[in-house]
Amino acid sequence: MNRKRTHDSDNDPEDASMSGNESSSSKDSDSSSQKEGEVVDVDFEFFDPKPIDFHAMKRMLIGSFGDDAEDFNISALVDLILEQNTIGSTVKVEGDDDPYAFLTVLNMHVHGDKEPIQQIKAYLLKKAEKKAASAAAAAKLSEIFNGSGHVGLLISERVVNMPPQVIAPMLKMLMEELEWAVEDGEPYNFEYYVLVAPMYKETEALDDDEGGQSRTAAPAMAIDAFAHAEDEFIEEFACAKFDYKFSRSPKRAAESRNSFADTGLAASRRCLVIHKSKVAPLIARLEAALAMPTS
Repeated sequence: MNRKRTHDSDNDPEDASMSGNESSSSKDSDSSSQKEGEVVDVDFEFFDPKPIDFHAMKRMLIGSFGDDAEDFNISALVDLILEQNTIGSTVKVEGDDDPYAFLTVLNMHVHGDKEPIQQIKAYLLKKAEKKAASAAAAAKLSEIFNGSGHVGLLISERVVNMPPQVIAPMLKMLMEELEWAVEDGEPYNFEYYVLVAPMYKETEALDDDEGGQSRTAAPAMAIDAFAHAEDEFIEEFACAKFDYKFSRSPKRAAESRNSFADTGLAASRRCLVIHKSKVAPLIARLEAALAMPTS
């Protein structure tokens, strides 16, 4: 995977060599000639966010907000992202207009009067306060939302098969862009970053006894896992965190037996709060943990 980052049409591209799995959204003509599960080399390019990315970003964000997406003004959220077109990155494949991934950050204080930021603040505080186990996280979240320091809403989305190796360089570039913006007097000197990480809960199905009778058993074992591989490492640097389920999710156990599977998946989210002092070691951790194997 070759990467190129451009701030405008006059800048020279920065090139580096990596490898990755081709995304599932590649053209059908390309994927049809490949064997299932085959690893291929593709060219990814990094760009500034552009208006042409609006619909692809909106689709990815709808997936990020999951079953509760209708509670948010996602179009207005994408507009905020695109307004700051020198902050953040999109990743595209040559010949495709739609981004396969994007990473950016929004100032939750500067945009505190904007509807999507107000909705996200209220939503996260409500989720954090719902469980006693999240009391400390709720207090921390309330403290940073209402404090004088600036808080950055870190937004990282990508299509399912996009390799996580793109995240470390994207985050590194984002931090460089924030430094340049601060030097120019722009409000990007964040004290904390808030990231909502997608997760799923894998729940084991309960077997029937011989003879077809349902058995009485302890609750099925549940295993939480991150949907994005990099979030496992980002969590190591969080000063506060809490889990939550979607408000509109059906409140029933995973019906895995109906699909003849041994397990069912239930989507959830984990909110991570990261102090600015942890960003540099976080990037180093990602670079080490997600480094591509050398040939």
